[in-house]
Amino acid sequence: MAEWLRDDLDAFAEEHGYSGRSAVIREACQSLLAEYEQTDYEGQQVLATVTVVFGYDKPKIEGRMMELRHKFEASIRSNSHNCLGDNAGCVETFVVEAAYDDVLRFIATVRGAGESVSVEYTLVPVDVMSAEVSDSDSF
Repeated sequence: MAEWLRDDLDAFAEEHGYSGRSAVIREACQSLLAEYEQTDYEGQQVLATVTVVFGYDKPKIEGRMMELRHKFEASIRSNSHNCLGDNAGCVETFVVEAAYDDVLRFIATVRGAGESVSVEYTLVPVDVMSAEVSDSDSF
């Protein structure tokens, strides 16, 4: 584990009253695994917006993002890459439409792109999205 990550974990544990870094890691692992055990959308098509933030000029991570675009191209509806001002970092945004399990697989693959990758996402079942769009047609 990188020294900076150990330091961050120790600081986080102290600031939030954890007994130590292992307690933080244990809770983070439990939360991550629980996230993938949720079956709210199992068997459904979902639309996901996935935002990935990583450091500027990280060719290894940028290469992984390109690999992901090719590997999941049938499900990716939109993708953009933006660099933050003063080279503060990069933001990659994906809009993915696929079966729930496939979207979870995509998100897990993105998370595995590197230690310095931060991933946020939202999920909406496609049938709910279609109903909301139909309802808003009558202005």
